[in-house]
Amino acid sequence: MSEHAAIEEKIQEVKDQLERLGGQLAALSTTIWRGIDHDNQDRLEEGVRFKQTYNERRHLLEAAMGEMLALLNQYSTSGSSADVAAPRGEAEEPATVEVPEQPQVAEDTGESVAASPQVSGLDEKVPFGFILSGKTFTSASSWPLFYEALLQELHGREPEKLTRLADVSGGFEQGGRPLFARVPDTLDDPLPIADSIFAEANLAPPALLQIIKRLISHMGYPLDSFKILLKEKNRGTVETLSLAV
Repeated sequence: MSEHAAIEEKIQEVKDQLERLGGQLAALSTTIWRGIDHDNQDRLEEGVRFKQTYNERRHLLEAAMGEMLALLNQYSTSGSSADVAAPRGEAEEPATVEVPEQPQVAEDTGESVAASPQVSGLDEKVPFGFILSGKTFTSASSWPLFYEALLQELHGREPEKLTRLADVSGGFEQGGRPLFARVPDTLDDPLPIADSIFAEANLAPPALLQIIKRLISHMGYPLDSFKILLKEKNRGTVETLSLAV
């Protein structure tokens, strides 16, 4: 085996380990929540505090992991550093992918979230931020933590409007289960957004995209003002995902 091939093999091993660790962190988050005694108020409050701290540490770790993966993906098979991506300010403009409109999608009338959009190769891509009204925000490279960053930004802009989604009249449900709640024990894997507002994190990416599409409209933003920054897991190629079609 040549030296370059050996380096490539070692890089792939590290990338696989980082990808597995990301999945393990997400699975542990769900396990921690389900292991909390929800019938004991003191233990519940203690568990929520622990999970909030866990999510903060996980966010930092996954951000570092995402940056490392992006760097490893840029390694040149020639063994040269010449192909390493330029600084962020000189980055190539990402391609844009649009989410097609589905006829089954419910309007913002209090109905449950319906069928999700189909996006090619979504399983091989992870978000690392979003653009809202011309401003770019970065997040850790995972769907739950990207969703958390988006919700916290929306809450910071209009806290009352977002908090009201936890009410039954908000209509944000999936499979008869609420997607937002004022207490965490009504959700499978709650994301703490702010005081008295939690969001469901146990969502597949296609379903999450449809929820975000409704959410952006509900909050009063045009769909074409919002884009998701995506990158491929294996190659690091970046693109923007538009929800406006």
